[in-house]
Amino acid sequence: MSPPRYRRREDVLWRRSLDTVLLLPPMASEPVILAGTGPAVWEVLAAAVSAAELAAELAGCFGADTVEVEQDLEPVLERLVALGVVDVV
Repeated sequence: MSPPRYRRREDVLWRRSLDTVLLLPPMASEPVILAGTGPAVWEVLAAAVSAAELAAELAGCFGADTVEVEQDLEPVLERLVALGVVDVV
C-alpha cells in the first residue's frame, strides 16, 4: 500500500504576506495562520505529496535532517487536514 498523499484544498482562500500565509477554509468562521515554516509547507502542498516527499523538500530548503522533519510534520499534517485546508488524496 502506498503512503497517503497530501494536497492543499483548491477551495481554500489564501493570501501570502511577508512571513505568513492566511487561510480561510470554506464555512470557517476564523482564518488559519501559517507562520514559521508554514508558508513553505503550504507552497509544497500545491501538488499532492507524501509526508516523506514533503519532508525531503523542506529539509533541503532549511538544511535540516529529513527524518526529524518528517516526524515533526506528522502532527502538522493531521492538524491541517482537521482544519479542512488540506486533503488526503
